Amino acid sequence: MTDAEKAGRLVFPGYKFGVDDPARAHALVELGVGGFCLYGGEIQELASFVSRLQAKAAAPLLLAADYEDGVFSQCRGGTPLPSNMGLGASGSEDLAYQKGEITAIEARAMGVKWVFAPVCDLATLAENPIVNTRAFSSDPRVVTRLARAYIQGLKSQGVLGCLKHFPGHGETRQDSHLELPLVKTARAKMWGRELIPYRELAQEASAVMTGHLAVPAMVRNKKTPYSLSDDVARSLRAEMNFSGLVTTDALNMQAVAKTYRDLEASRMALLGGSDILLVPANPHELVGGLMTAAQQDPGLALAAAASFDRLTQAHRGTRLKNGPEPALESVGCQKHRQAAERMAESCLAWARRPALLRKETLRYWEPEADSPEQWLGQAFVATLRESGLKVEPFDPARKQAKEPLVLGCFLSPRAYSGRIKYAPAEAGLIRAALSRAKRAVVVSFGSPFVFESLAASGLCAFSSNEPAQKAAARALAGRIKVTGRMPVGLTL
Repeated sequence: MTDAEKAGRLVFPGYKFGVDDPARAHALVELGVGGFCLYGGEIQELASFVSRLQAKAAAPLLLAADYEDGVFSQCRGGTPLPSNMGLGASGSEDLAYQKGEITAIEARAMGVKWVFAPVCDLATLAENPIVNTRAFSSDPRVVTRLARAYIQGLKSQGVLGCLKHFPGHGETRQDSHLELPLVKTARAKMWGRELIPYRELAQEASAVMTGHLAVPAMVRNKKTPYSLSDDVARSLRAEMNFSGLVTTDALNMQAVAKTYRDLEASRMALLGGSDILLVPANPHELVGGLMTAAQQDPGLALAAAASFDRLTQAHRGTRLKNGPEPALESVGCQKHRQAAERMAESCLAWARRPALLRKETLRYWEPEADSPEQWLGQAFVATLRESGLKVEPFDPARKQAKEPLVLGCFLSPRAYSGRIKYAPAEAGLIRAALSRAKRAVVVSFGSPFVFESLAASGLCAFSSNEPAQKAAARALAGRIKVTGRMPVGLTL
């Protein structure tokens, strides 16, 4: 394989089911890309697509996806698993391992052998719009312990994991999908906090994803995204002795794309110590440009060759040691769904425990829903009713609710939203309604920091999926015990 061809293999375009043209993906395979990052899709659709790509490829492709909370995170029909912060509340390494194992079985069944997880950022800042429940905890030791168990679960099924977002996205107030976030933390403090999971797991992790972050403490030019800097080679490769794959975060994110064209960003990343050029804005153009650049620049060709060798080594880590390939029927199977139900019950935590709801009438309110048909907590309400409670909609215009008020909050980190809390006017309206209620309970199906902003007590499920909603309802009805502990510090 020529130096130019090796460089082309380092490009991993994105592919969105229902949006992108499959013919363009096939053309990219013929150009010589090394893999894809897949978004969306359904089980059979995704598996068939992967099979067709592999059949067309001259060498095996490495298919990847952001299955942070299981295949369900991106693919309809997968098993909905707890968020990392839910696992942080449980404190259970066994559950973290199980999450990794189930994710790997279902991903591999569809041909996906690289999962961009776990998030190793710290949930230290309530205002952070993109980390929050994606993190295990604000404590780096907890993050390290659970991340280790999770990647062991992935490895047990021959699937690669990916620690992210190096050197740490927790202490930011911006979303790198929209702009370049600034990390103001001193390097010594980062070394003793944010970088602990990476240092501890450097010899166990298959891959690391760098963040599109301005980190003046580590990169001299604070306008240069960390992902494109040479500190990757210095801090991650040399100081931590990490020899696995390093991938950039998606290059089409505005933190990079606003300033750099694909080829410039890719040259900087490869020369700085990264290997995989993830989701460029124009992959066809990048492959051609990168191949030409590798032919003309010996330094770039040398860096690309080293990266290609690491990619080849990563492929070896996807071999199954025992047993046959998992069947496609394992994706979202009953066994996995039952496991997810049990896991969800361990991933709950009180934010000051309120009185439990007994068989009584209560009022339920989701501030962002105009009618019960728009409620996101349908499974939660249905399970409350199954538990013997009568649930009626709450009208915020009423002066006072005689019945207990249950507020359902669905604030979670979402790419490109830049939002993780209620607007001031909305928060004021909610606090006023809570204060008028005879008894009020807040249930968060996402961010735990909502309890601080609303000065309220209640229950946190850390996830909005169906198992989490059912578990929260059973806990409020007194059917199960809440055994988790809040994995972040709250001032209540």
